[in-house]
Amino acid sequence: MEYLDFSSVITIIRKYINDERTVVDRNLNEEVKIDQMHFLDQIFASFCDDADSLDFAFDNGQVCRWFNGQARISPRIISFYLDEENRDLLSADIEYNVLPLMYDSAMAVGDAHTLLIQDTTISPEVKNKLTVSYPCQTDRDKADLLAAVLFFGMEREFRKRDVNNKALLASGCFSPLMRDFILDVKVPRPCHHFCGRDAELEKLHELLCSKGKVFVQGIAGIGKSELTKAYAKKYDKEYTNILYITYSGDLKNDIVNMDFADDVDENETADARFSRHHRHLRKLRADSLLIIDNFNTVTAKDSILDVILKYHCRILFTTRSKFDTYASVNLEEIADTETLISLMGCFYSDAEKQRPVLKQIIQAVHRHTLAVELSARLLETGILKPLPLLNKLKTEKAALDVTDTIDITKDGRSRKETYYDHIHTLFSLYQLSNAETDVMRNLSLVPLTGIPGRLLANWLKLCDMNIINGLIEKGFVQTVDGRTVTLHPMVQEVAMDETRPSVQKCRTLLDSIHEICLLHGYDISYYRQLFQMVESVIERIENDDMPYYLRFLEDTFPYMDKYHDLQGMKLVLNELSALKKLCRVIQEYNSDKTMDYASVQEAMDGICLTIGDIQQATTHFKKAMAIYEVLFESEPDVIEAKKQELLETYTQSGVYLGKKLLSK
Repeated sequence: MEYLDFSSVITIIRKYINDERTVVDRNLNEEVKIDQMHFLDQIFASFCDDADSLDFAFDNGQVCRWFNGQARISPRIISFYLDEENRDLLSADIEYNVLPLMYDSAMAVGDAHTLLIQDTTISPEVKNKLTVSYPCQTDRDKADLLAAVLFFGMEREFRKRDVNNKALLASGCFSPLMRDFILDVKVPRPCHHFCGRDAELEKLHELLCSKGKVFVQGIAGIGKSELTKAYAKKYDKEYTNILYITYSGDLKNDIVNMDFADDVDENETADARFSRHHRHLRKLRADSLLIIDNFNTVTAKDSILDVILKYHCRILFTTRSKFDTYASVNLEEIADTETLISLMGCFYSDAEKQRPVLKQIIQAVHRHTLAVELSARLLETGILKPLPLLNKLKTEKAALDVTDTIDITKDGRSRKETYYDHIHTLFSLYQLSNAETDVMRNLSLVPLTGIPGRLLANWLKLCDMNIINGLIEKGFVQTVDGRTVTLHPMVQEVAMDETRPSVQKCRTLLDSIHEICLLHGYDISYYRQLFQMVESVIERIENDDMPYYLRFLEDTFPYMDKYHDLQGMKLVLNELSALKKLCRVIQEYNSDKTMDYASVQEAMDGICLTIGDIQQATTHFKKAMAIYEVLFESEPDVIEAKKQELLETYTQSGVYLGKKLLSK
């Protein structure tokens, strides 16, 4: 007897929808294959469209756990459908969004009815109530039954499923099937206009078959990532598993952050989680492929690269760096001009009419794939005609003579930075509005792994996705499965140079993150994306507002501790350590009686309280108060207010630490 819950009901519904079915992504307004998250978008469309749900984002790993019965579905979704009117909306969404996708909806309803009737843990009275529309005569009857059973499965007592995946018992020369065990590592689809790389795909496959480990090398924006995505799509049937990681700068941390079905211990250390994930990955054989994208480093800078290279599976890296001691494919510019004209035709409707000028533009940007694409997209906007664009590229000296040699340095940058000049020029020619520029400024802080577009829009207080979608159409913003947004690494670097993200300029974004981190009792499903965003802010943002930035760091620290994000906590402490050095500089060359110096002392006071170092916290408290007493000597009320404000942090930290000790 199977227990009726969300997992069992949603599995029945999903079983009768072919994987090749497509739906319109409501954010991008384009057809996409119906994966698990787009499937929930269809079922819970009313919830997603509700004004109170704009800050809610589906997390792929969490959604997989809901489907597999490893976690209870979000209480916010359950709470929404507790309202009877909203349950009617659930039925309507199933009728109009889901039933048309099914190849046999009557059979799905029959299976759901059987599941309900055979579950002996449900009373006859409840069964009769849930099956009032059975046998179903109309689509509305079918939708009513599926909605009733689905909601009952969501609302009733949650029973966690066995985490032991039977596929992991496989042994011998074949890999265990990891599809339902390792979550959120699906390879993104290649862009629709991928072309001109057939020879490279064949060479790559030959090298992987013979060498096992291959590095795809080349300059930024030449198409390395798209080549690997196209490879995964073309040779998908030859692999038991294909896993995909976007490199964050630390392979160990990337493996720690992989989502495994048996990640159930919230108090597990990063080292323990790495060891467990590592043991599973070692079981992979040559019939499995691990893709590590944007591995832009050198061997000596990643401590566990040698460990990863000992895996028995095939591994494919994309990198701007040089790894000549390993098997590699050096990706060059596409030589065939006709292929590049065809590529421009994917974005520029008058490409055939303007072939002579387009050929010159292709030469002017040195056949650089990303620059060719952005040129075509710019022409389609009508901002410039082909000939003026060609003249701009020449007169602004963005393009050097085509005979110049473009060498790659250790960090992958051209010595003459020719290609970056192309992208800088094209970026400026787009004449982005102030609103678009501001979104690009904030997007330049988004980690390469990306964040849900709706979540970013919510953080930036945008009323809709129009600006973000417009930047997607311009080619600056990339999407993963029509949901997660990020910038191309090369565009990200250019955007940072052009927009200069700072604490003051990105205040709306920081305020949104800050507000979340102050809600210590509030659980969120997207905490990994949140902390990755915080880490990216620390690494990239210009600090032009010391007091605010320190308060931001101080308040993100305990929220990271809540989710045991040790890497993020370490990064915050390192940043504060650097600010302590700044204190000494301020004291030595300026004065230890300034607001900046007091702000640093106050922030260190809060952090020390959070980690339980009361003695050190008191030292910082006294230093901060001594400064305030000098600065506000004639305003005793201000001094007293500041004192009470700082003392309140002791009370709050005491409550926080007390709760933490009690939970242990």
